[in-house]
Formats: sequence, C-alpha cells, structure tokens
Amino acid sequence: MLDFVLKISHYALPALAVAVLALCFSALLKRRPPSLGEARLINTVNGDSFPLVSRETSIGRHKNCDIILNYPTVSRLGAIIVCTKSGWYITGINSEADVLVNGKKPEKKQLLKTGDKISLGSISLIFDNKQG
Repeated sequence: MLDFVLKISHYALPALAVAVLALCFSALLKRRPPSLGEARLINTVNGDSFPLVSRETSIGRHKNCDIILNYPTVSRLGAIIVCTKSGWYITGINSEADVLVNGKKPEKKQLLKTGDKISLGSISLIFDNKQG
C-alpha cells in the first residue's frame, strides 16, 4: 500500500503544484491595475511639468523623492501622491511638512481633482489629469 501511495504522490504533487501556479497566474492577469491616465503636476513658478507615471509618487527636496523640488521652503520629504481605483490621492508624509491642497491642510488622504492647487512650502503645483 505504501508503494502505491508513493508512486501516486510522485506524479500527483507536481501536477497539483502546476495547477496552483496556473491559478495564481490567471488571477494576476485578471486583476488589472487602474489606468494612470495622463496625470501631471505643473509648477506655477516656472511652468515645469512633472508626469505622474507610477502608482506612488513622492514629492520633496530630498534626492530620493520621485519629484525633486529644490527650494529651501519645501520639506525634504513633503508629500506622496497615490493612484487608486477611485482616483489620485495626496497625503503629507509627516506633520512638519507644510502641505496644503486648495489652501487647506489635507486630512489623512485627500482626493485630487483637475485644477487642484497643491502648496509645498512657498511652491505651488497644479494637478492636471486628462481622465478626470
């Protein structure tokens, strides 16, 4: 009996592993991330345009930020903009960062709409998204 179980498991376990991998792979293909659209930030000081090309974009003065604003009034790690299924959101990284959206401090996260004015220190950026 033990020989029979060992012979079956020799073929059954690899077949089961292949089936599980196939199911995982198909689930990944079905779960499409939301479209990023053509979202960007426009610097009102000099007109520079910063396209938002990833799902999470950090903004600040630090060299590791995705969008570097080299102005002394901008916090080193100022804000993060995140793309979700329901839209683009902004949040301040820490309480010391002077981040305002349309003149108000955002709560935990705030939904962004085209035309919203994001202030980091004395710098203003306009959020623009062709899809919404």
